[in-house]
Amino acid sequence: MSIVTNIITPIIVTVAIGGFGLWILFLLYKVIKKVSPNFNFVMKYKIFRIKYNEKVVEWCMNAISRDMNYIDAQKFLLVKGVKPNKMKEVMYIYDQVLNKSQGGVLIKDEQFRQINDKTKLPEIS
Repeated sequence: MSIVTNIITPIIVTVAIGGFGLWILFLLYKVIKKVSPNFNFVMKYKIFRIKYNEKVVEWCMNAISRDMNYIDAQKFLLVKGVKPNKMKEVMYIYDQVLNKSQGGVLIKDEQFRQINDKTKLPEIS
């Protein structure tokens, strides 16, 4: 009887409390992802301060300088075969570069000029 009360009961209680805690953390993560879809990128680039990939920033600067808007840049990346998860990260960086280049002010619903279909931009690996 002492084995059950001294060893097995604390193990069961620890597993139950740990499982409940992990379940609460999982639900909290899902709620945050629903409210802020870019949560992973905010954590990666703002909280943990990981530097942007230079090739991606160069591509974003070229796209902005050629007056490529958000939708055209997204379409260009998907047509070139970039995976959707990587495309979302590149578009997050694109937004950050665009905000910095406009003085930190995000301009919504702005009309952009159409780009030339023959535009060549560097590859993103």
